[in-house]
Amino acid sequence: MKLPPPIRKAFDDLHARFMARFGKDMVMSDRLKALVAAVTVILLLSSLLGLHQLVSALERHYVRAQTDMARLQSQISTNIWRDRRQQSQVLKSVLEERLWTAPTPGLADAGFEKWLRDHMGRYKMEPTQQIQIRRVPVSRTTAIAPGAAPDKLSEIQRMTAKIVLPFDPQGLSNFLADVAEGEKTVVIDRLTVRAGRNPRVDMDISAFYWSPEKS
Repeated sequence: MKLPPPIRKAFDDLHARFMARFGKDMVMSDRLKALVAAVTVILLLSSLLGLHQLVSALERHYVRAQTDMARLQSQISTNIWRDRRQQSQVLKSVLEERLWTAPTPGLADAGFEKWLRDHMGRYKMEPTQQIQIRRVPVSRTTAIAPGAAPDKLSEIQRMTAKIVLPFDPQGLSNFLADVAEGEKTVVIDRLTVRAGRNPRVDMDISAFYWSPEKS
């Protein structure tokens, strides 16, 4: 559709004025568009790079998982687990043999005290005070979840005897050797030598009581 000459001239004048006034702003907008396009390309490349690193990490994790799975299947196909279970049972039996056993805790206390007096008596070591024995559970567990296996440690009690002796270096050395080489597990918790006119030894020594009848 061809415009009449007067209207065409008016339109050309309006277009010329518009371009004269806003032409530079339009050029700046084009530059801004180019800048935005460049930033978009950079962000896209960064996203692709991050995605590539994520995929590589997942591939490495998958390879490690496959390797661990193959190793586990190899171990399961052998007798290693059965052998280890047998070794654990043997170790458990050895440890149970080294615990102090008695039908009642009171008899365990009396047996432990007799053992201490017998071995100190070998070296003419006589306590200057009555031997006091305190007994506490090894495990502090107070409640067991329904359906859970009972805590075996809750059946073991630690018997700790407090002993005060005249200081005799040779006798003390021999007694400590008996403790270390004894058939039962006996532990020196504390040993203090007090100097003075009458040097003495303060010692806390423990054994572990367990009643097979409760197991």
